[in-house]
Amino acid sequence: MTKHRLIAYTLRALLTCITALSGCTSVTSETLSESEINEIQARVQEHHPDLSWSQKEAVTDLVVRALDNMVFVEGGSFMMGEFGWPCEPGSEQLCNIDIWPHNDHLHKVTLNDYYLSKYETNLGDFDLYREIMGREPYAPELRAREDRKHLFEPNLPAWTKTWQEAKDYCLWIGELADRNIDLPTEAQWEFAARNRGEKVRVATNNGEWLPGENTPPNDGMRRLYPVDSFPPNPLGMHHMTSNSAEWVNDWYSETYYQESPENNPTGPETGEAKVVRSGGFRTGASSKTTILRDSRPPVEKFYYEAQGFRCGQR
Repeated sequence: MTKHRLIAYTLRALLTCITALSGCTSVTSETLSESEINEIQARVQEHHPDLSWSQKEAVTDLVVRALDNMVFVEGGSFMMGEFGWPCEPGSEQLCNIDIWPHNDHLHKVTLNDYYLSKYETNLGDFDLYREIMGREPYAPELRAREDRKHLFEPNLPAWTKTWQEAKDYCLWIGELADRNIDLPTEAQWEFAARNRGEKVRVATNNGEWLPGENTPPNDGMRRLYPVDSFPPNPLGMHHMTSNSAEWVNDWYSETYYQESPENNPTGPETGEAKVVRSGGFRTGASSKTTILRDSRPPVEKFYYEAQGFRCGQR
């Protein structure tokens, strides 16, 4: 940010505080200084001048929390895709981890440093974004039912219908934060899920699937959990295995692993479907692997509770 822009944002923040009568923002941060928070508040005022003071405070808080939740991922090289696992404990013979053949082409990928959110975007924040953009709450008929209200607790993963809306949410935060925030690429997603590219089958705290300890219990109730449930993986990311399937930036191609460039791959230039990573809560435990990749049309027919996302920063 240039000196002139910084001065302009600071002046806008001061003007906002004076106009609001109640003083400057009460938003606090674990990682940002007071001046950085005031700059975010000034950008919120600039981009959304017609919001009420409480809405501006809520948006400022959302952006600040999004930055606080970004986990630094040191870049590096790894072999992406099906790396194999002993067919039996102690066996030297390797079997495939995943059943899908489009993962089988193991290929070298090298990534620059980046950040990835420790949490999936939650429903409360996504609802606020949609409200700010003038959109009605999705699934209103379910929200109105007493026996379905539990599906819409604010700290559960957001539901999505389109890839573009997930991407736009991340870009919106980036615009207000003055950071390069977007959906992660699938290479970034897998690198983080695998603790910077280690041979890890499931993205739990210890690489093992332990129902009731680091993953949902085997109680027959397949459902979403709050985004901060269960221990994170060693890098600090929660639920890269067991909660909501997650949109990433890339277009999907069955043959992309055979064509992928080594450095910072971003997927095919075009396509008909977008890549989705993580099996989500409806997927069986044996399929919840760090290499699992699936595809979805970029526009679904309705908002779906098991299709969410998390933002990253380059």
